[in-house]
Amino acid sequence: MDKKKFLNILYIFLLFVVVIGIRLLYINMPFWYDEACSWFSAKQTFPMGIFNNLLHLDLQHTPLYFLILHVWMKIFGDSEIAIRSLSIIFGIGTVPLVYIVAKKIVPNIVALFACLVATASPVLVFFSVEARMYPLAVFMVLLSLNYLIDFEQKNDTKSLVKLVVTNILIPYTLVGAILYNFSLACCYGFYLFKCKKDCFYKYLKGLLCEVVLLLPYFALIIYYAKMRSLFVIKHEGPLLFFHVIDMIRNFFGIIMTPNPYWPEGDPYLITLTFTFLVIVPCVYFVYGYVQGCKLSEKFLKVLYLIFIVNFLLAVILSYAEVFVFTVRYILYLLPPIIILSVYGLYKKISAVHFKVFLGIFILVALVYNVQKLDTIKYLKTQAFKTVRVEADNLKLNEKDIVIMPLGADAPYYFRSKGAPRVFNFDFHKEIRNPYNDNFYDKSQQKLMDKDAKYGVIYDAVFADRCFSENFDQYFMKNVNNTVPVGRYVLLALYGGDANSVVPLEETRKSISSIQDIKNRSLGIMMEKYLNDLDVMLGRNFVLANSFTKGNYTYYLFQKVR
Repeated sequence: MDKKKFLNILYIFLLFVVVIGIRLLYINMPFWYDEACSWFSAKQTFPMGIFNNLLHLDLQHTPLYFLILHVWMKIFGDSEIAIRSLSIIFGIGTVPLVYIVAKKIVPNIVALFACLVATASPVLVFFSVEARMYPLAVFMVLLSLNYLIDFEQKNDTKSLVKLVVTNILIPYTLVGAILYNFSLACCYGFYLFKCKKDCFYKYLKGLLCEVVLLLPYFALIIYYAKMRSLFVIKHEGPLLFFHVIDMIRNFFGIIMTPNPYWPEGDPYLITLTFTFLVIVPCVYFVYGYVQGCKLSEKFLKVLYLIFIVNFLLAVILSYAEVFVFTVRYILYLLPPIIILSVYGLYKKISAVHFKVFLGIFILVALVYNVQKLDTIKYLKTQAFKTVRVEADNLKLNEKDIVIMPLGADAPYYFRSKGAPRVFNFDFHKEIRNPYNDNFYDKSQQKLMDKDAKYGVIYDAVFADRCFSENFDQYFMKNVNNTVPVGRYVLLALYGGDANSVVPLEETRKSISSIQDIKNRSLGIMMEKYLNDLDVMLGRNFVLANSFTKGNYTYYLFQKVR
């Protein structure tokens, strides 16, 4: 074996050691709430139980990931490591795929450095072990790009079929990834129409097949839009300028935002460390992308435009309060953007400058990935597992009940024998379904999917009874009548939910008209819901203790009669 071949093999081996090793550091973290939801959806019966959960409780995701995860859990179990191992396969596979894709359109040195950046990118590392659909979506969009390049270079039917099949699977994996399909169809279709008419008609046939096979997807998102518009869409909040800044920071900065799961928009404290680890790399990569787009021609410029259009569509839909602008929802853009940004830097700056900047970025990012482990573990624990920890501290057992207005639909840490039971009612999801018998009476259900729902909420708040007879009966049957005298109910309120613990009279004073209900229907319903819990528990329980720890506020009730 010659020296060059040996060095290439050694390089590939070392690269995979780093790629796998840096990601395995995160595989045994506690689940946060969304990851527990993945487990809950996937553990339903295959396939109709999974579909039923998505249609009546989840109301926001497409089924492919959960169907795959169901089979995976049947084979490997449902521990954090077992469930995350599915994601890590795609997270690891993304890195060599970056090199394979890049080598087809840019010089080898660019492909090599793009691969190394993808290896070390903190946000890619972080989400590559997430027990969600994001690593699969990232991998599939990159695979789609690979087949797009093949079709452009070969003009063969085989590549087109692979492209169409992959593009069909992408929206069934991540609901918002349809923006990629739309951007690709518009930008590449226009390019073919202008420059390669013979390929255009072949591509158009493939695109028509894609649209036909995505009809169930479009029917699903129309249904989701209708259901979520009842309460949820406005609750997500408006798009702020700093959300866009946060996105760029998480894409290219070495230091991510404190909570990468959700847009923050807090003002930044500009320090020397922040400047070198966030501002400088962001400026470099954005500059590289812009310059690469300006300096490229024809097909390569089309690739730049596809991801610009996708990004802008995400911004526009977020501004219209249809889409939530957070990094995990458009993470699939990052690997192609890395390739194109690195190529732009290669074209615009000197070879030494290029290697020094990217070399420093890669090394420092790898160090950061290791150093942030404790912070991420704390973040994930506080997001969900901490309730089980507190239940154990209080010595709760299977005779007791835990009520979580956020998280009751995914009781992952309460699945073991001897754990307290989680009351099967998640406020944040159950009320999305206007036909929910557990919360709405039949007479209310006839009105909850119309504007008349605001009158229903108004009447319920000002009536001297619970929100509905159904909810009263459901709660008494499953909580008050199942907990033995002397045992406990633990109410765990996540984050801002604790602010909704207010006297009912205060809620009533905040409502002067139906318009007030329209403006904050979820908040008012939450306040009423918590008041109802207090009333129903008060029939048999007394408040034994209340305290705040971490992200949760706890109320411990003991049954006395």
